[in-house]
Amino acid sequence: MDKKELRKLIRNLKAQHSEEDLMLASHRICDAVMSLPRMNDADSILLYWSLPDEVCTHGLVRRLYSEGRTVLLPRVKTDTELSLHLYAGDGSMRQGAFGIIEPTTPELSDSELSSIVTPHTVAIIPGVAFDRQGHRLGRGRGYYDRMLKRPPLTAAYKTGICFHFQLLPLLPTTPYDVIMDEVVHS
Repeated sequence: MDKKELRKLIRNLKAQHSEEDLMLASHRICDAVMSLPRMNDADSILLYWSLPDEVCTHGLVRRLYSEGRTVLLPRVKTDTELSLHLYAGDGSMRQGAFGIIEPTTPELSDSELSSIVTPHTVAIIPGVAFDRQGHRLGRGRGYYDRMLKRPPLTAAYKTGICFHFQLLPLLPTTPYDVIMDEVVHS
């Protein structure tokens, strides 16, 4: 199957699950993320504020923030680029591009990111699908692949998260794809 067909397949598989089932699976996935050994040492975590069709990360973002961890969230900057921002509580969030709830805090500069992102940083990344080798199928715009190739984000430990039906044996790949270090699923 090509990427377009795979995206349609995953949409159809997701439609077979109730909202309640997906929320329960999201809680299990987020609990599994919190139990990862790397999370013990992570003082900064790159996360995402989930869309309705993604693993729900809202509780995870809030929990990490309440623990005093530095939480970075992306915001759509251009048609091809994400910027990174500090999460400063739910009051610092608003609806932005594509209906995505995004942080309103200032964009972090490269020098600010260099002081925050280290090899101990964990980047928790969404995807339409993943395979067991860590390849990721996104929504097709390449936002995360471009962002994760920028220093200092290249140093972060990349963890994909997905529902069990989003983990496939093999995905089509390109040389531009960033491979996850680990994939957590329900």
